[in-house]
Amino acid sequence: MEHPLSAPFEKAISRLWERRIFSLEDRDLVVACLVRPADWRPLKAPWWKKKEACIIGADLGGNFFLRHCDGSVRYWDHTAQADMKIAQSVREFLINLREGPP
Repeated sequence: MEHPLSAPFEKAISRLWERRIFSLEDRDLVVACLVRPADWRPLKAPWWKKKEACIIGADLGGNFFLRHCDGSVRYWDHTAQADMKIAQSVREFLINLREGPP
């Protein structure tokens, strides 16, 4: 059975060259890649001690976009060693990707 987010993710991936900016407070995050839902796996890393999450993408700085077990999307900042909720859902995250400079 196909994951319900497969179609929106495929659309986002196909348009990532133009819609790759996610605005977070005072900065713009440039999405470098997105991981298809079929490839999501629970994150197992020594730096992640919280509830279950899957990596769904990464930015140009090597930080991760995580789908948390509560359905929200979190942004993991390696430098700060902290995460923050940036969207209530994966759909909301995808909808908020916007065009940016090349």
